Amino acid sequence: ARFAAGDGAAFRVGNGLPAGAFLVLNISRIDAQKNQLMLLEAFARFRASHPEAVLVLIGPETQPDYAARLRVFMDANQLGGCVRVLPGLRNDDPGLVQAFHACDVFVLPSMHEPFGIVVLEAWSSGRPVVASRVGGLQALLRDEETGLFFDPNAPAAAADLAARLERLASEPATRQRLARAGQEEARGHYDWARIGQELERLYARAEQHAGAPNP
Repeated sequence: ARFAAGDGAAFRVGNGLPAGAFLVLNISRIDAQKNQLMLLEAFARFRASHPEAVLVLIGPETQPDYAARLRVFMDANQLGGCVRVLPGLRNDDPGLVQAFHACDVFVLPSMHEPFGIVVLEAWSSGRPVVASRVGGLQALLRDEETGLFFDPNAPAAAADLAARLERLASEPATRQRLARAGQEEARGHYDWARIGQELERLYARAEQHAGAPNP
């Protein structure tokens, strides 16, 4: 519920981002596992046809060498004016909710992801999600229903991700459909009250199993 409403315009103003720019957002630690370098490669391709687009990366730099590689790529591809790398935000920071509401699409390009709670936050904010088909994300998203998948290990991963960004930028109805479905998924299956009910059901089943006679 905390992510249901947020002031995306305030986030854009506070960070000097154009009001009408197509904004791609990634929130995760700056780390090779999170694969922001490939996201930069995809964004560079995407921006060739959408020069007004901006990319915002938010997260602590847990691998300084990897963060340096990102900056080298940005400099080499003249992305300094359209990519912002911002420090990580605490979970209770209002800016976190604002960031989700400021974006047009949320991207999680991780090489591995056990679950991906940021996907739930993006869904709860009513934003469409593009994510890697890896780990727990494969059970969390449904391709073409609650999000769009791509394979981060494919030789053409950057081109594939750029194509998905291109599609969402040119198809507002698809963005709205995926965002709406994701929001319904978050509310229907990941609300804390619903999770509590599921835990209670699992404990009840475990209790019944423990009390059953051995065959």
